[in-house]
Amino acid sequence: MNAAISHRHVIVRLLQGPVYQEDLDLWGKLGAEWERIRDHFMQMGLEVARDDAAGYAFVRHREDIEDDDPDDGWGDSVEAPLPRLLRRTRLTYHQTILLVLLREELMRFEQNQEEGSHLYRTAQELRDLMSAYYPELHDEKKVHRQISGLISKFEDWGLLRRVRDKDGGLYRVERIIKAKLPPEKLAEVREKLKQRTPELDGGMEEEDA
Repeated sequence: MNAAISHRHVIVRLLQGPVYQEDLDLWGKLGAEWERIRDHFMQMGLEVARDDAAGYAFVRHREDIEDDDPDDGWGDSVEAPLPRLLRRTRLTYHQTILLVLLREELMRFEQNQEEGSHLYRTAQELRDLMSAYYPELHDEKKVHRQISGLISKFEDWGLLRRVRDKDGGLYRVERIIKAKLPPEKLAEVREKLKQRTPELDGGMEEEDA
């Protein structure tokens, strides 16, 4: 582990996005300084969601704070609610579809694979996965650009990781998607999408709880 990497580097990286086990120095420092890093975020009303088996960690607002009613009054003896540090991102229609489809792909993959293996998809496979959901666009190049933009956005969010540039690119589907879209939320989002996009009905499987 690089001795120049401190707990501060981990904190900054977590504020930027997920930390993965493959980020050896950051992941090692996260484990070595876990209580210090965890307590730092708790002071800001945040928690570090950490899954050692899947090899990822990310920051989110603590559930007890998320559940607080912002309209509740507070007096001098009660601490005022903390400002929200993490911006909520409202997904577009196509971003939501890609997230659900990748979650389904990951679920099917893990049902047939040993622990520790990863799901990979080429850029072309991702385009094939999404192209059916652009029926209003008849320009293949425009569809290509739209889907490439989706892939780039998912890279920015840490949901896809580009591991090879050759032949258009190869991407690893990160398991953090499971935390972003747990089973109960997946079912809810799936139902909403089916109302608008009936063709999703035949392409999705129910997840075992």
